This record gives sequence, C-alpha cells and structure tokens, in this order.
Amino acid sequence: MKKKKRIFANSLMVAIIVMILAAGVLAVGYIRGWFGNGNADAAVLADVRGIVNMNRGGVTYPVEQETALKKGDQIFCTPGSSATIRLGDGRALALGDQAEMKIVGESGKNFEADVEKGEVFAYSRGKGTAILRFELGEASLEQTVAMLSVRKGAQTLTVFEGRTEKASAGQTVSWVSGEQPETMELQMASLNAFTIAQLRGANRAGSTCVTDESLDALEEQRRAEKEAANQAAMAEELEELDLAHECTVTIVCSTILDNWSKLDAAKQEFVPSDGIILAAVKVPFADGETAFDVTKRACDAYGIQIEYSWTPLYDSYYVEGINYIYEFDCGAESGWMYKVNGWFPNYGASAYPLAEGDSVVWEYTCVGLGADIGGYTG
Repeated sequence: MKKKKRIFANSLMVAIIVMILAAGVLAVGYIRGWFGNGNADAAVLADVRGIVNMNRGGVTYPVEQETALKKGDQIFCTPGSSATIRLGDGRALALGDQAEMKIVGESGKNFEADVEKGEVFAYSRGKGTAILRFELGEASLEQTVAMLSVRKGAQTLTVFEGRTEKASAGQTVSWVSGEQPETMELQMASLNAFTIAQLRGANRAGSTCVTDESLDALEEQRRAEKEAANQAAMAEELEELDLAHECTVTIVCSTILDNWSKLDAAKQEFVPSDGIILAAVKVPFADGETAFDVTKRACDAYGIQIEYSWTPLYDSYYVEGINYIYEFDCGAESGWMYKVNGWFPNYGASAYPLAEGDSVVWEYTCVGLGADIGGYTG
C-alpha cells in the first residue's frame, strides 16, 4: 500500500512539473509569437540587421526574423541596426538607426503605429493605408513613398511619390513645437545615407521624384567636398614636413557585403553601404617611409580608426583593425590584407618601402584567407 502511495505521489509530482514546464513554454511562446496571433494579414517584422529589441507583454528581448506584430508591441532599433515591417501587397516600412515605434493596429492592410523617435521610410504603393502618428501630427500614407523623421519637438515628412494631406511628391512638410506646419520644396542636401539607400530601392521597383542619377551626383559631390576638406587638413598638417613623394591609399571592405550573415552584428554600423571606407586619396611621404606609414597618415588625416601592434617575430607592425572592423569579425578566415600596385606582399606593411606613385590598397578578406580578393597564394 505504501509503495502504491509513493508511486502515486511520484507520478503526481512529475505531472505537476510537466504542467509547469508546459505553462512556461506557452508563456514564452506567446511573448515570442511562436504560435501566431490569429491574424493572417498581420504586419511582419523582417530583414533585421543588428540588434533590434521588442517589448511585448512587458518583456523586452532581441526580436527574431519573420515576427508577426501584435497591437501594443514596441520596437527599438539600437545604434547601427535596422529592420523592415512588411505590410503585404509590396508595401513596407523601413526602420532606420535608433527608430522607436509602438504598434497601434497590427493589420498589414490598414497599419497604425506611433513613431516616437528616428526615421521611417514608407513604401506604400499597394492597396491599404499606413497611418504613422508622432508628437505633433500624423501622416496617412496610401499609394505613397515618403520618409518620416521624428525628433523631440521637430518632425518632417518628405514625399517622393504620391501625395499626403499636406504635401505632394517633391515636397517636405515640417512640424515644430509652437508653430503651424510648413510645406516647402524638397532640399536634396537634406537627404542622408539611410534615405538615399531607401530611395535607390524604391527606384528599382518604380520611380520617385528623385532619380538615381541625381542621387549619384549628390553622393559624388559629398565625396568631393569631404576629400577636398581632408586634403586641405592634411596639407596644413604636413606643411612643415619634408615629404617629397606621393602615393595613393585606398581602404575597402566590400567583401563583407557578400558575407553579411557572418558579420558580428555589433560591427554592422561601421560597414559603409558601398563597402568603401576610404576612396583612393593622394598621400605624401618621405624617403624611406613604408606602406604602413602612409596608411596611418591617411587614417589620421581622414579620421579613420586604426589599431595595430608590433610583432617582434616579423619585425613589423600588424594591422588588427580599421574603422572598428577587426580580424575574425566576419568569419574565422577574415581580416585585413594590403597590396601595393596589385601585389599582395607576404610580409608586414611596415617592412614595405614605398616608391613615387605607388598604389596602396587595404582590403578586408572574408573567405579563404584572401581567396575572395585575389590574395591567396596557396
């Protein structure tokens, strides 16, 4: 009899533990959205890059790809991260760096959200409405391509295709605390890197009032202005030095764009959209200086972070990271390599003496210890 009681007690204990575990799984599953939300038309958070957090039911956690959104969800894009909310019928909202949003209506067809901070680029060409509310107003977007920028006390909505209540394509409406909304013509100078990237995507699927050619011209102008300013700063800094020669220095990490899934999420913000950290620039040098000397000089002049260490075994400096991108940040075979006039030396950059007119290029390899950039020697 006692044995039967013990068996019953043990079985009851096991059943209770199973019920507790099942309840825990159900609770976590509800918060994480494992079991869906019963709405086939729900907006879906996807294309998550970097760390994007969500608060659901009072619990905050890093959100996963393909998460169906629910009313009350809060989304927080950390610095350098981004995500896309798919609304269906080819419509979407791209969330930029540090965007914060609370979901008010979860349906993708008629989506509503409070935008508390940051930038939201809306592709709303299909059927359905996206209503974005913010501190000083709201925007109802239908058959529209537009950018909403939200800062405390000041918000702007720029329309690139279609129209809203207060602006049409090629116009920006601005809200400022204590003042009436003002509508003005679009200023190309106001377009930042995030907006430019989204506009290029929008132009691939249709056409906006801002052409790719005008975006090319804007980016080229900005590169030229930056290069001129940096060259002037470099000239002033080096004026008193006896630097009789000149070479070019280039720094690129475009291979990372083809291996994005391998990249440490914390480093995504340091990768330029085109993979070019430093376009080819002229750098003066003196007799006896090396590829490492001009690389450091260029990074110092252009405000690019570089980290290196001395390696006694090879009697040379080893470049560990440039622009906060380091060895192994994009896979076990990743790291920085340099070449001079198209050749990858098999020794350190500080052991390579330069000659007039040399071309020094630093490239980040992700696959095959240089195989993806032509530097693998077998």
